[in-house]
Amino acid sequence: MINAAGVPLLLAAMALSSGVALCLGAGLLLRRTGVEGYMYVIAEYVWVTLWVVMAFAVFAVVGVVVFRMLSRRLTRPIEKFARDVDALVRCDKSDPVDADTRIAEIDALAAAFNRLQSVRARQSDEIRNLARNVLHDLRAPITNIYNEADRLAHSLVGADEASAAIMSASRSVLRIIDTNAEISRNYSGCADAPASSQDMSAIVRDAVDVYAAVAEEKGVCLKVEMPDEAVFMMGHADKLQRLVGNLVDNAIKFTPVGGSICVGLSAAADGIRLSVSDTGIGIPENEISSIYERFYRCAEARTLPGTGLGLSMVRSIVEFYNGDIDCRSTPNAGTTFDILFPPPRNLSAYEKA
Repeated sequence: MINAAGVPLLLAAMALSSGVALCLGAGLLLRRTGVEGYMYVIAEYVWVTLWVVMAFAVFAVVGVVVFRMLSRRLTRPIEKFARDVDALVRCDKSDPVDADTRIAEIDALAAAFNRLQSVRARQSDEIRNLARNVLHDLRAPITNIYNEADRLAHSLVGADEASAAIMSASRSVLRIIDTNAEISRNYSGCADAPASSQDMSAIVRDAVDVYAAVAEEKGVCLKVEMPDEAVFMMGHADKLQRLVGNLVDNAIKFTPVGGSICVGLSAAADGIRLSVSDTGIGIPENEISSIYERFYRCAEARTLPGTGLGLSMVRSIVEFYNGDIDCRSTPNAGTTFDILFPPPRNLSAYEKA
């Protein structure tokens, strides 16, 4: 930033240079015009010089003031960035940066920083929720492991049953840990491998084939509706398989005998649509906003086996691909999950790259 003290020095330099020029020209004028002409010219010269010096002084002062104002306007949001970054490093709560400075570059930087803060806050919440939920849900299986191990240590009677119980509880613990870890990875946007072209038609068809026997055994009709042309999207086969499988498994679990389930897939200009509809027991309206929370189970579902992580996994996968998920449900009439994935980039929805 320019120091305002430089202005007087600049004016002094101008006055000195003007004085030198006046002295040099004085002798020449005196020799050619005489005393009278000399004094007239000198007076005019001094008058013009004073006006020029004053005008320059005014412009210089105005320029310095304007420059300081513009500089301050630029440095103020940058200083705010510095404070927010420092708070971020110290893990303090930092409010969003003002992204309306009317300076395009600063606004873009502020928007990017706010996105970073949003991702960081969500990841921090995920870590806290993971720790709280895992500790809560692991208590029961770990207690079972301890009790069975204690019984096994004090008696050889029923050793096989105790061993089986320990193995079952251990598998439950591992499944909960692995599922929670995968959900957290999905929300963080991390993947073990880059996305590739996936045939969603084949993934949906395979999921329906896998669960067809389960649905038939329960007396539920499971059908699929999708175009004859294959529908492709960029993704990971394991994530998309788990997404469709969880929704179909959930629908079968909560659809009574004689009910029906329909899995739909289509491609349109706005993206790829996946839907799973059932005629099951439905979800109360006041609970729909909570069904994606980890370990949350509706009142009707608490008597059925499960960990309450299925829909949490579904939403984490949908958000991993920047998609949207919507649930519409009517108690004792059925539930529909609608998922919309963004249009594939550099890939036709009907053609494999």
